[in-house]
Amino acid sequence: MTTTISVRLDKSLLKDLSAIEKNWQADRSEAIRRLLAKAVSSWKVQNALERLREHKISIGKAAKECEISLWEMLDIARGSNIDWTGYSKEDLEMDIEILEGKT
Repeated sequence: MTTTISVRLDKSLLKDLSAIEKNWQADRSEAIRRLLAKAVSSWKVQNALERLREHKISIGKAAKECEISLWEMLDIARGSNIDWTGYSKEDLEMDIEILEGKT
């Protein structure tokens, strides 16, 4: 199902949109749909990364929400320096002590 919407654009944005239409050889509706789809996808990733950084969602849930593969989400998280594991240095030291039989 499609829905028609209307928006008001300032002249500079309309000029940029016209340039994109020419470059893509697309009509205005197609250009806007493609740009909006790209913006929504980007927003989904940024929103998921923020929640991942705060340990509010898992890496798998982030990938699912962004509609990308787990491997792509892992690459994006790594590229954004996000520790999605929640595994701290203290956790590692405690695990090493357990493995060495110190506790």
